[in-house]
Amino acid sequence: MRPPDDDALQHGLQSQVNWIQSLKESDPRIAPVIHEYPLYSDAHITGDFEGLGPYSFLNTVPGFEKPGVINAPIILRTAIHLTQQLPDMSETDESRYHGGHLADELAALTSAALGVRIRAGDISRSFERNNDPYGRPSEWKTKPKPLIHLRPNRLMLPSVVGKHSMEQLGSLKSIVKIEPARYVNLVRACRYYQDALWLSESQPNLAWLMFVSAIETAANDYSATDTPEERLKGSKPDLGKYLETVGGTAHVRKVSEMIAPMLGATKKFIDFTLRFKPDEPEQRPVDNRLQVKWSKTSLRKVLVKVYEYRSRALHDGLPFPAPMLEPPVRFDINSPVSEVPFMGLASHSYGGTWVPKDAPVNLHCFHYITRNVLLNWWQRELV
Repeated sequence: MRPPDDDALQHGLQSQVNWIQSLKESDPRIAPVIHEYPLYSDAHITGDFEGLGPYSFLNTVPGFEKPGVINAPIILRTAIHLTQQLPDMSETDESRYHGGHLADELAALTSAALGVRIRAGDISRSFERNNDPYGRPSEWKTKPKPLIHLRPNRLMLPSVVGKHSMEQLGSLKSIVKIEPARYVNLVRACRYYQDALWLSESQPNLAWLMFVSAIETAANDYSATDTPEERLKGSKPDLGKYLETVGGTAHVRKVSEMIAPMLGATKKFIDFTLRFKPDEPEQRPVDNRLQVKWSKTSLRKVLVKVYEYRSRALHDGLPFPAPMLEPPVRFDINSPVSEVPFMGLASHSYGGTWVPKDAPVNLHCFHYITRNVLLNWWQRELV
């Protein structure tokens, strides 16, 4: 572990600064204030996880666990080493803003590390210095208990429920090793991912937007240099081929220079996702017609289409195609679920019609891509 970084103390998020401060405090006779927060979920969480500096994740072992039933299977215990510092109020500063506090940061990282719905509640118990050694219960209730609405017997994201072990929280050991500005990017990306999981069952169109935003937030941490022609061919390959056919390379160059600013975001999203793309899922449908082709060429086409739909949803008010808003299918209870919408030769609903090539992946599979891209980026680039 590297020595505590003074820059992190000045510019880091609370969860990172608190850990670094705990390493700098040398007097063991001074007991820190302890706060406990419930972490809500509808997954079956197994095990405990301690040894994360000032943080411990304790299993409450709920008596009844079922998809859609929200319990607090984890108690986040935090030893507080933060000191009160007045911020500079002379100008706007959003460099560390993500819409939450220390527990929200750790909940978002936990959500991504475990691949389950996690949301932090308010402090439920505090152990103050020189007070009751058993702690003081708290019920502030400034944060409502989260809700999840499921379709009967059909899950958009079946992988986020069921059994998940807290052994996967080992990736959080890297918190104090990450450069402060990049840690902000990590938390922001995981917050989008976290929101997507809570929206996925009742508002899948919004979940699509959140998953894309999670990757895009992480991609902003990664920069690459490329020419306008490379941007065009990377984000609009069919247009690049057409322009070269009708006007040659000079025509491609001229048009790409005119539209390059509009293509940069698309290419950044695609390049980043392909750079950190996961291996294909271990469990896949037997029928390859229900699988996403996992080559870079095939995935690039999928990502181009997804980003196009994301842009249309944000700028034109056009939702993602209806087949991509449906739960994955399985033909028997023991088979893995589909990775693409099941639609035959075409699908028509709500006034729209789509052929299979225009609905190339379902939300279940794109969740797998998103989560593992974020984890690969976290583990390979940030530490």
